[in-house]
Amino acid sequence: MAERRFTPAEVNLLIPELEGIIRSIRTLEGEIQEKEWRLKQAKVEARRAGQLVDDTFLREETEIEFLRIVNQGNFERVRDLGGEVKGGYLVDFPGTIRGQDVLLCWKPGERSVGFYHGLYEGMLGRKPIPEDLTDEAGEG
Repeated sequence: MAERRFTPAEVNLLIPELEGIIRSIRTLEGEIQEKEWRLKQAKVEARRAGQLVDDTFLREETEIEFLRIVNQGNFERVRDLGGEVKGGYLVDFPGTIRGQDVLLCWKPGERSVGFYHGLYEGMLGRKPIPEDLTDEAGEG
């Protein structure tokens, strides 16, 4: 089955949901980092006190793993929508600009998708979507 191609207008309709998903990803990643740091510190202190740490922190480790699983669900939801989360929480959607396969590149905080890049260029190759294609529902 061929990969779905999105128009800028179709991606724009997904932005409210994407904003919520990315906000959740960021929040959970922050919680995970904080819990991991606290766990690491607690293990260091326990070792200094001569305590065994094998099963002592099982609850904390389980909480962290649970948060990772929940967050993985957020990434999967973006994939279900047709996008892929990249570094900096950018989300790429396959599209076509002037007959060329591209990735429509949305960054959190942008009110609409306004950039694209080649399939192998990445964020540094971001170019503005031609204005005549930003409001169309069809292929450019």
